[in-house]
Amino acid sequence: MSEVAGLIGENIRQLRKKRGLSQEQLALRADINASYMGQVERGEKNPTIDVLSKIATALQMPIEQIVNVISITNTDADKGDSGYVDKIAHQLNGLSLKEQEAVYKFVKQLVQFKELN
Repeated sequence: MSEVAGLIGENIRQLRKKRGLSQEQLALRADINASYMGQVERGEKNPTIDVLSKIATALQMPIEQIVNVISITNTDADKGDSGYVDKIAHQLNGLSLKEQEAVYKFVKQLVQFKELN
């Protein structure tokens, strides 16, 4: 599995779940095979631009949002703590503004708790 395929697959999974769709429902809307959809979400297959476009249309969003990934490479590890910031940002991708705000408040409370101890 390539790293980028895994990240794109995870984006698709998060966006699909956010819309309350099963893999089968999304595959039907995108006019692709349901087992192939599962392979894409698991990063086992590298979908073509045409397939990504079908998935984006089925999710009613621009293709850019599906392929917007933050690659965590070995060079990122050399940057120290910024690798974790990128990982956190990737996990927030696809959440609504309200959900992102809730996560932010939670993290802020954790940091404040740590500073008190």
